[in-house]
Amino acid sequence: MSKPEESGLERDYCAGQLTLRDMAEIYGISEGAIRKRAKKNGWVRKEKSGTQKSTQERKSGTQKKEVRTSTKTNKKEPSSDTDPPQIEEYNESDEVGLEPRRYGLNEIQRRFVNEYLIDLNRTAAYKRAGGKGEGNTAYVSASRMYRNAKVSRAISDALEARERRTQITQDAVLKMWWDIATADANQITEYRRLCCRHCWGFGFQYQWRDAVEHEEAGEKAKAAKKPPPRDNGGYGFDATLDPNPDCPRCNGAGEGRAHFHDTRDLNGAARRLFAGIKEGKFGIEVITRNQDDALKMVAQHLGMLKNKTEISGPDGSPVKTEAVTMTPEEAAEAYRRLMG
Repeated sequence: MSKPEESGLERDYCAGQLTLRDMAEIYGISEGAIRKRAKKNGWVRKEKSGTQKSTQERKSGTQKKEVRTSTKTNKKEPSSDTDPPQIEEYNESDEVGLEPRRYGLNEIQRRFVNEYLIDLNRTAAYKRAGGKGEGNTAYVSASRMYRNAKVSRAISDALEARERRTQITQDAVLKMWWDIATADANQITEYRRLCCRHCWGFGFQYQWRDAVEHEEAGEKAKAAKKPPPRDNGGYGFDATLDPNPDCPRCNGAGEGRAHFHDTRDLNGAARRLFAGIKEGKFGIEVITRNQDDALKMVAQHLGMLKNKTEISGPDGSPVKTEAVTMTPEEAAEAYRRLMG
């Protein structure tokens, strides 16, 4: 056992919060080995609080059963003193609907299973469940607990129950494919023909957005030793306006511009079609799911695509074949008769 594990074992033993059985499963050694180490190294184990039973808890077994059954209104009362006491049903209000007694889990294993189902991270689940150690020590301990047969079976059953609760059906998947196949890409991005700089300027001359833009252009021209730009076309350029059909500079066709809608506002089919963006040296690229593939999946699901052709005789019987032996001359003559 490594020094970090030895230190963790000493800490857990002295804290007295875990049973020796729990510690044996976590650290992979027997309970006897833990006792020997404690005796050899002089570890002092704290007793759990509340271990002293109250006078009321020392009542007879019959009284215990009466107290237990009186607090569980949905349980049947034992018919006689010889009947075994009823086990209280574990109700976590369902962390995962897990019944620890069914799998024989102890407290730390139960917490580990429920924490693991949150993010499927065994090391993080082990720490949240109360496990000790950091780095590789925590990973080793978490892996050891994860591979425990009882824990593994509980996790597997819980994941299967989760899949059933999500109610994923063929109809739901088909609806997703159909949404992708029929989504309008214009709800994500558009190519628009909008006005040019001359469309709405005075006398169809170059129009500036504002005086600040004109001054900045003048400074650049001065630095480049070029004549200052004129502002005869005025100010107030709006790039979202439609082209002026009388503009002599663009002949009313305007200029093409890409427009990207705010993806936070997407919903429905457009939301399914959108798969993200990618920024590169050539600008922003919108990534969408393949609509042709989605439509093909819908058609295949509905049986509209035939991937295999079956040839059969009458009533589905096999096609009867006969072996024919012909010389090349006879075959040529038969072909001429067939063709004409």
